[in-house]
Amino acid sequence: MAPKTRPLLVRPGARYACFGDGLCCTDIHGLGPLTRREVTAIRRIDSGAAPYSELFEDHMLRTAADGGCVFLMADRRCALHAEHGPEAKPDGCRRFPLGLVATPSGGRITTEHRCPCRTLGDRPPLDASAAEGSLCSAPGRVRADRHIDEIRLRPRKRVAFSAWEPVERELLGRLAAGEPPARVIGEGAFPALRRTSWEAQADELISARDGTRFGHAAAWFGDTVLQLVRGDRPREPARPWADAFDRAEGRAPTSSTSREVWNDWLADQLWALKWAEQGSLVLARAELSTRVAVGEHIAGRLEAQGFRPDRAAAEAVFVVETVGESEYWEAVVKAIQA
Repeated sequence: MAPKTRPLLVRPGARYACFGDGLCCTDIHGLGPLTRREVTAIRRIDSGAAPYSELFEDHMLRTAADGGCVFLMADRRCALHAEHGPEAKPDGCRRFPLGLVATPSGGRITTEHRCPCRTLGDRPPLDASAAEGSLCSAPGRVRADRHIDEIRLRPRKRVAFSAWEPVERELLGRLAAGEPPARVIGEGAFPALRRTSWEAQADELISARDGTRFGHAAAWFGDTVLQLVRGDRPREPARPWADAFDRAEGRAPTSSTSREVWNDWLADQLWALKWAEQGSLVLARAELSTRVAVGEHIAGRLEAQGFRPDRAAAEAVFVVETVGESEYWEAVVKAIQA
């Protein structure tokens, strides 16, 4: 069957609402790219707000001195949204952290976990009808980020999507039941790499520090890899994203467990099927096991400093997902021998 975007499907247990924690509107990632139409519209509001970026080789929203979007107000609201309506925001801003993957069973609504609105505190169940507006490119027309019609369980074994679904249900069920994520993944961390090493990749990540929140997240990740594979002593970088997690923790008087945060993230990683574009389930298990090992180590260090377990896990998830979406991790995935 061909992939389709309807009906809209929500992963059981997924929870999300935007509380305006504001982290997604900062330099944890590029604020763009912008279409030609978006550039024109934004420049009518602020002539300098949509410059061409040599780094991203596209037009992006400009960031202010603190690394936040130039339209991010002091109260963490978007000035474009507040003063001109939600339709004034670029498509990428309206969608994040939501996404959509077309499958033969329908359109799966996905969520990114790089914002504490998704990972920390009391959140209502993700509602398909509420999410639909953010996913539409035109009224009533949802746009998929990717189309998946078959799955590679192993590099040379492709199966129909209908054959994958019971495998996935079993994995998601185990995560929902609270099994340790490493046991569900079933692969060891830090697999062999072709023509490089984990130490070399860690050095690449540490060298990415550039004063941005992304750079600090990359440094945390690289520093932790060196601790785990070489036994280096920790020299922790700064955490310029902490204010967003402070706000999220402030609205979350009760805490969930670290395991719940990790299993929720891992379930969404499986559900979103980005890995199915990159390669096989074997490859996904190898890279996910490594990110979980790095993240759990980071969370343990933060817990040792006195942070709540769910807060520590949510920050660690932020780090491993931020790096996982970067070209640095794309190079690692290509080098994994799976």
